[in-house]
Amino acid sequence: MNKVVEKAKEIMENGYVQEIPELEIGDEVKLADVWDGEGNEPEESYSYQISDYKWINYCFEVIQVNEDPLETIVRITNIELL
Repeated sequence: MNKVVEKAKEIMENGYVQEIPELEIGDEVKLADVWDGEGNEPEESYSYQISDYKWINYCFEVIQVNEDPLETIVRITNIELL
């Protein structure tokens, strides 16, 4: 498991219980694997709040655009805590 994702899961043990994507840098996945479909379609990154002041951010580049945004293929370029 990616070290940043692992750290985010530790932080969430203190109250923010939710599922976050278990992805690695370099993974090519559907945008649905990164984005929950809520709000505006992300173009370069998507973040999940994991505590009162921390977020985990998944940065990506679009590999293949699909008519259904959730089916668009992206490559994970970075995973960071904000």
